[in-house]
Amino acid sequence: MKRAKLFYSVIIIICLIVISWSTYYTLGGFEPMEVFVMEGKERTIIGKEYREKFDYDLLKARYHETKAAIDSGKLQGQVAIVYFNLDESESDTVHYFVGAYKDEIKDVLRLPAGYSYKEFKTDKIFKVFLTQHWLVRPNREEIAEMMEVKAIEEGVVLQPYSFDLYYEDGSQSTERWAR
Repeated sequence: MKRAKLFYSVIIIICLIVISWSTYYTLGGFEPMEVFVMEGKERTIIGKEYREKFDYDLLKARYHETKAAIDSGKLQGQVAIVYFNLDESESDTVHYFVGAYKDEIKDVLRLPAGYSYKEFKTDKIFKVFLTQHWLVRPNREEIAEMMEVKAIEEGVVLQPYSFDLYYEDGSQSTERWAR
């Protein structure tokens, strides 16, 4: 009786391992992360700036608000979130700018009510395409560390902000720009 119990326990454990491995694989957990170095550009983002205690649900709501503004035609482009690095004394606060970007925008003539714009310019961009599902994707700190290492290899210093760019097909990328 004990041998049968042990046998079934081993079978169950093996099945759980196979299911876990296949789920991780299906979600893209084994896909390698690579930092691409790209030519610099100018970018204008039209949106709203926030400085507050981090709340994921609130950030998600702000993302959907911006997406709705794009879908309605109020804003043009794709959703972008710019995260600004804060000093250590503000560890419980996050500073970010949520808006729409379109790299062709050079001059901002008219803004919808309640929106502002930010312009960015660089000669070199460090970019990671996030193809994995969010459950198995590396966290923001790991991605930032990968970009810092690549920047050191390239001999450049990065700006104190990062871009999360959201594409129409549901994919996402993260960028850090050189000074």
